[in-house]
Amino acid sequence: MRKKLPMVMPEITSFQHHTTILSILGDDDYVQEWKFSNFMQLFALVYDHNETEKNVPFMDFYSTSYILKSTPWVANQTFSRHALDQTDIVKFVIDCIEQNKYVYMVVECRHIAAHEHPDASFSHPLIIHGYDRDRQAFHIADFFNSTFSFKEASFDELRTAYHAYEKGSFWWDGAQVLEVTDAQSEVSIDPDYYKSILSDYLHSTAVAPYALKYGIDIVHHTKTVPTIYHSIFGMSIYDELIANFRGRGPVDYTVLPVLADHKLNLQQFIEYMKAKGVLPSDYPDFCEILTKTKAARNTFLKSVLRGDNRYHAQIADNLSEIKELEQRAITDLIAAL
Repeated sequence: MRKKLPMVMPEITSFQHHTTILSILGDDDYVQEWKFSNFMQLFALVYDHNETEKNVPFMDFYSTSYILKSTPWVANQTFSRHALDQTDIVKFVIDCIEQNKYVYMVVECRHIAAHEHPDASFSHPLIIHGYDRDRQAFHIADFFNSTFSFKEASFDELRTAYHAYEKGSFWWDGAQVLEVTDAQSEVSIDPDYYKSILSDYLHSTAVAPYALKYGIDIVHHTKTVPTIYHSIFGMSIYDELIANFRGRGPVDYTVLPVLADHKLNLQQFIEYMKAKGVLPSDYPDFCEILTKTKAARNTFLKSVLRGDNRYHAQIADNLSEIKELEQRAITDLIAAL
C-alpha cells in the first residue's frame, strides 16, 4: 500500500513557507499569474539600535508566511501539538495523505537521516507528501544541505523526530494540513493590477489593492510589528542593505536569497507577458539584473559560511549597481504595461 501526492520543484526557494505552497500547486496560467502578483513586492524590518547602528533581521516577500493561509485553491487546517499528541503521528500522516492532504509539520530533524544532523539540534518543518507501507517510509521535502529537494524518512524516524521536538524550538509548533481544492479555478489579474504592485515596489509604498484572505497586508506589516522595529517596502530596502554592507550593522543571511528569488520572479513575469502578447516579443528581459543579483548572493553566502566580511564592500557596490539598473527597468516596465 502506497500513495504519493503530486509535487513540483518550486522556483522560489528562499523560505520554506513559499516552497511549501509553490511545490503543491501546478504551473497553470492562473497559478502563474497569482504567483507573479504575490512575489513582486518586498517587505523588511529594520531594527534601530541607535542612530549609527541598525540591522535588517528579516526580509521576505510581502505575503510572508501568511501565504500558507491565503492561497486560493489551498485549504489549510492547523493542528496544535496537543491535538496531535492524541493520536499516533504515523497514522495521522497516512490518513491525511489518503485524503489527498499534504502535512507540513515541525519536527526535530536531527533524527531524520536525510538531514545529516546526527548531533546538533535542528527543529524545522517537513513537507510530507506520500507514504509506502511496504518500505515503511514517507516521502518528504525540505532543505537538505541547504538545497530544497525530495527525499525519504522512515516511519520510525518521523515518529522519533516528532516526539523529540521541544516546544518553542521553532517559531511555530504542530502541523498545517494542506489540501489543493477547486474552490476557485481562476484569478483574474489585469496589467493595471500588476502596474499598481510594481509602482509600490518602485516607490517603496504599500497602497496597491492587496486583498488576501487574512485581510489587508499593511495591518500585519505595520500594526503587528514590535515598536523596536520599523517596516520598509520595495526599493528602499536596497538603501538599508547597502548601508549595512558598508559596516553599519549585521545583515541576515536570508536577505540576498530572497532578493535573487525576487529578480527571478520578475524575469519570468516579463517572459510570461511577452508570451501572452502583453509585451512585445523583443521587450528587454531581466537577465542582467538577475545574473548580477545571483552573483552578489553567492558571494554573500560564501562569506557567511567562511565568517569572512572582506567582500561586504564589494557586495554593497554590486547592490548599488543593481538598484540603479532596476529602477530604470521597473519604470520602463510600468510604462510598457
